[in-house]
Amino acid sequence: MDKKIVLKLYDFTMNRKGVYNFIKFIINVSAYIFFLMFGIMTITLAVTGNEKIFKFFFVTVFIIFFNMFVRKLIGRKRPFDVLKINSIVSHKSAGSFPSNHSASAMAIAFAFFYVSRTCGAIIFVMAVVTGMARVFAGLHYLSDVLAGFFVGIFLGYIGFFCV
Repeated sequence: MDKKIVLKLYDFTMNRKGVYNFIKFIINVSAYIFFLMFGIMTITLAVTGNEKIFKFFFVTVFIIFFNMFVRKLIGRKRPFDVLKINSIVSHKSAGSFPSNHSASAMAIAFAFFYVSRTCGAIIFVMAVVTGMARVFAGLHYLSDVLAGFFVGIFLGYIGFFCV
C-alpha cells in the first residue's frame, strides 16, 4: 500500500509543473525555516529570561535525537531506492523510517505550541505540509511521515505538557 501511494503522488507531482515547483520549493526551504524559527525563539526566550527556555530547547532536541536513533535502528530504504524513481531533489540513500523532517517539524510545532498556541497551530500546519511534500517527492513513504508525526506529537505532548 505504501508503495502505491508514493507512486501515485510522485506521478501526480511529476505531471504537474506547478505542483512540482511547489513541492521542490517546500523541500528546499522548509528545514531552514523551521530551524531558523526555532533558533530565533530559543534566543528570544534566553534573552528575556523566560522560564520556558529549558523545556523549549531540550525537549525538542531530545525528540530529534530520539527519532534519529530509532531510524538508524530500523534502517528502512527510501522509496527512490526501492521503486527506482528519481526523487525531486537529490538526497542520500539513508534510513527512511520514521521521517526526521516530519518528527523534527512536529517537535518544533509542539515547542511553539508550548510557548504560544497560535504560533504552534500555524507551525503545525507547516509541519504537515512539509511531511506530505516529502511523500510527493518520492523521498518518504506515507508511513515514514506518519510515524515521524507520531514521534513528534507523542513525545512533544509528554515532554511539554506532562512532565
